[in-house]
Amino acid sequence: MSLHFYTYNSPFRSEFIQAKGSMGSSREGILIEWKHSMGSAWGECAPLPGFSSESLQDCERLLISHRKKLEEQLHLLQAHLPEVKSNNRLFFDYSYAQQATDLLYSCIPTNFPSIQFALSMMLYDWGSQFENLPLHNLVRDHAYELALVNSTTTQTSAQMVGSFSSQKNHDAQIPINALLPIASPEESLKLAQKAWSEGVKTIKMKVGPKHQENLNRVAFIQENLPDLKYRLDPNGKWESETLKPYQKDYRRFAIEYIEQAVAPDTFTNFCQELTPDAPAMAADESSVDFSSFTSLLGYQHVSYFVLKPTLSGGIPEMILRCVLAHEKGQACIFSSAFDGIIARYTLATLAWMSNQLTGHHLAHGLDTGRWLTEDYLSPERGLIPEIQQGFYLLNETYFDDQPHNTSPAYSNKVQHLGLFIARNRLTPINE
Repeated sequence: MSLHFYTYNSPFRSEFIQAKGSMGSSREGILIEWKHSMGSAWGECAPLPGFSSESLQDCERLLISHRKKLEEQLHLLQAHLPEVKSNNRLFFDYSYAQQATDLLYSCIPTNFPSIQFALSMMLYDWGSQFENLPLHNLVRDHAYELALVNSTTTQTSAQMVGSFSSQKNHDAQIPINALLPIASPEESLKLAQKAWSEGVKTIKMKVGPKHQENLNRVAFIQENLPDLKYRLDPNGKWESETLKPYQKDYRRFAIEYIEQAVAPDTFTNFCQELTPDAPAMAADESSVDFSSFTSLLGYQHVSYFVLKPTLSGGIPEMILRCVLAHEKGQACIFSSAFDGIIARYTLATLAWMSNQLTGHHLAHGLDTGRWLTEDYLSPERGLIPEIQQGFYLLNETYFDDQPHNTSPAYSNKVQHLGLFIARNRLTPINE
């Protein structure tokens, strides 16, 4: 039983411009592999430059310096596995997962969200292997367990069971929103038309502080694609007062929400001053911390939370956030921070869980992979794209006449670690 770390570097296919500027030339991260008694479990640590408080170098230093503590804790977790699994309940349930992730977090003296998300990914990968459950089913069942515990007098446990169970037979696929950078109306339309031709019905547009320019872009696209839905993301660069004259203008279009319209320190007051004419709002940077998230639960005009676990923390907390938001009539949208393959798959499982919990068919931000040149693909992923016809697919698919999950937890028959590392140009990190 041992931990191993590898770095990857995925160049951007073209420059991506958002309100804070360019995203740079490439996306870098660390893959964490835990070799355990059943095989290997994987996690991914990829702080986002310009948004995360920690750097990749910070994470690499902490993971290496505390490798031994992490290995000791993982050894204890594995040593206490039950000899006989119960047929009636999960051993790896939500309560256990929460306790186990907290123990892993305690091995690292600094609370870096990107490390916590990576460690929880690895632990849930292990849990899904132990329970012999697809990861998305395991995450869904944890949300179901937590929702029952948190059920209030306004919705009985029996009602919640029926509501949640009715979703269980839905296909494991998640609608995606296409991501458009700040660009001219003509270039924006070209990208939107390409997304529409591929089955995408919702686009998330990065926008700047000039409202008339934003409206012109949306109007130009809508003239040509009248059935498209929009999400606008100014990355907190709007000023509160400048929106007021344009509120009704934005309402003319099929805008689901405006994400993080103003800076986090003015977001609460901004939402308080909105009139009924204003579009729905989504909190992003304003709800990164759990305390900030809870302060916006049930808040007027805040209909959505955009969650980026790379910036916020581990899987158990993300499940808890979805359950709490659902109780207040709000919904959580999961968005990739240009994460890599393993993190995107985990985000897709969380997104599917969120849709199952609410019963809505909301699109999620899982389409960032198209902007990156990624070398560490499995053979099956090379044949079976993660996104088809506007959906991220979690369903079991077939390869060599045998069923395989499209998760990066590759089967032993298809994927061998040594070949995986060598072929895909991952760089091992040595102490």
